Amino acid sequence: MKRKRIGIAFFYHESHSFTPMITELEHFRNEAYLTGETIIAHYKGTKTEIGGFIDFLQEKSAEVEIVPLLCAAAVPSGVVTKETYEHIESEMLEIIKNSAPLDGVLLALHGAMVVEQMSNPEEILLGKIRQIVGVGIPIATTLDMHANIDARMLNHTPLHFGFKTYPHIDMYEQGRAAAGAVHQYLFENKKFKASFEWLPMLLPSLNMRTESGPMQKMIQFALEAEQIEGIENVSIFGGFPYADTPTSRASIIVVGIDENTVKEVIQKLTKQYWELKEEFIVDLPNAKEGLKVALSRNNIKPIVLADISDNPLSCGSGDTTELLRTMIDSDVEQALFGGLFDPESIEKCREAGEGQLVSLDLGGKVTPEYGSPVSVLAKIVKLTDGVFYNSGPMNQYLKVDLKGAAHIIVNNLDIVLIGRPMSANDPEMFRHLGIEPTDKKILGLKVKNHFRAAFDPLVEEIIYVDAPGVSTNNLSTLQYRQITHPIWPLDNLNK
Repeated sequence: MKRKRIGIAFFYHESHSFTPMITELEHFRNEAYLTGETIIAHYKGTKTEIGGFIDFLQEKSAEVEIVPLLCAAAVPSGVVTKETYEHIESEMLEIIKNSAPLDGVLLALHGAMVVEQMSNPEEILLGKIRQIVGVGIPIATTLDMHANIDARMLNHTPLHFGFKTYPHIDMYEQGRAAAGAVHQYLFENKKFKASFEWLPMLLPSLNMRTESGPMQKMIQFALEAEQIEGIENVSIFGGFPYADTPTSRASIIVVGIDENTVKEVIQKLTKQYWELKEEFIVDLPNAKEGLKVALSRNNIKPIVLADISDNPLSCGSGDTTELLRTMIDSDVEQALFGGLFDPESIEKCREAGEGQLVSLDLGGKVTPEYGSPVSVLAKIVKLTDGVFYNSGPMNQYLKVDLKGAAHIIVNNLDIVLIGRPMSANDPEMFRHLGIEPTDKKILGLKVKNHFRAAFDPLVEEIIYVDAPGVSTNNLSTLQYRQITHPIWPLDNLNK
C-alpha cells in the first residue's frame, strides 16, 4: 500500500496592537525559520505541537510519510509587517504546491496574529492552503488557548485543537491529537463536524490559569464533554485582548461526529462560560505595594514579583523599569531581576569585560513612557551568547537563543540582561549564567503565567504586580478601535 503523504507546517505569532514595536522577518529568523528536513531535526523530541506531529506520524510510518513544509515563529510582539507576512505566506504556499500531492496537512497556528492592513491572516492562510490541496484533503490545526478565532476558519476545516493548559504544557498532546484526527479521517473514514460560538467577552488573561480559577472550571467542563459519545474534542479559547481586531473575544469550538450532539454541547458550554465571566477580573498592586508585601514575608523559598504588564510573551517590550527601579532603590538583598531586554547595555559590558565596573543606563529604551532608563554603576559578573535549552515542562528541550546575555550586580541586586525580549519562563535563563534562582529571597521576573510550569515547585509565593506597560491587566486603559461591540466588561453588557 502506498503511504499517505502528510505535510506539517508552523506559522506562529501573537500580535499586540498597542505596542510601538513591529514584527519583521528578522524576528522570525531569530526564533525559528525552517524548511524541509531541518524541521524534523529541530523539533523531534521537543514537547511542542510540531514535536507531537512528528512523533505520532513516525509511529505510523508504515502508513504515512511526513512531508516537512515550512516552520516560522517569532516571539510575541507588535503587529507583523505586511511585507513580512507576505514573504512567509508566499514561501509556504509555494512549498506546499511543490510538495503535491499531499493527502493531509497539519498546521500549527497561534490564532492571534495581526498583520498590517489584515486582522485575520490565519483564516486567509488556511483558505489559501485549502485551495491548493483541494476539498477532500483533511487539514487539522493546533491553536493557542489565547487565540481570537475567526468563524470562517471552520469553513476550511472542522479540525481545530486548542491548548487546554495555561501555562501551555499540552502543546505536544494537542499536536498528537490533531495528527490523530487526520489519521482517523484517512484510515477510518471518520467525517468530523464542528460548531463554533463567540462570546461577547474580552477577558484579561491573568486569571486564565488552568490549575485553579474560572478557566480550570471551563477546562474541566470541556474534558467531561469529550467523554460524551460523538464528541472528539472541545477547545475553550480565552482570546487575546491586546490584539485590536473584530474577532478579539472568547470563543469555543466543539468537534465531533454527531452534529446534534456537537450543538447541544456547545450551547451548554457557552452558558457556563458566560456565567463565570466575573471570576476573570482581578485587581493588582503596583510595584512598590507588591515589594512591600514581599519584604514583609518570612519566606524560606523565593517570592516572585511578576511584572505582568511587561511580560514579553504578552508582547511587552521587556525593558520597562518601574519594578527594576523600585528594587534598586529599596536596596533589596538576596534578590534577582530579569531578564531585562537591553542589547545596548550588553554591548557595553562586552567592551568592558567580566569582573569590571561599568556605567549603564538600564532599560527604558523601547517604551520610555513606561519608565525612563535607570542609571547605575554595575559589576559585570558573566557574559554568554545567551543560548540554552529549556528544562521544561513548557517547551521542554527546545533551544532558546537570547542573542546574548549578561549577569551584572547593582548594589545587592543581581540583574540578567538579555539580547531580545524573552519571558523568564524557564530557570535555565538564569542557570546558564551560573545563577541559581532558588538561592534568592525575591525574584523580580518579567513573566505572567507560563513561568509557573517551571517555577511553582521552586518558589513560595507569587505576587502579581501591575507596573506600567503595554500588557496591563486593566484593559479599560487601552484605546480599542476595531473590536466588535457590545463587549463585556468594556461595555455595560448583560445577557
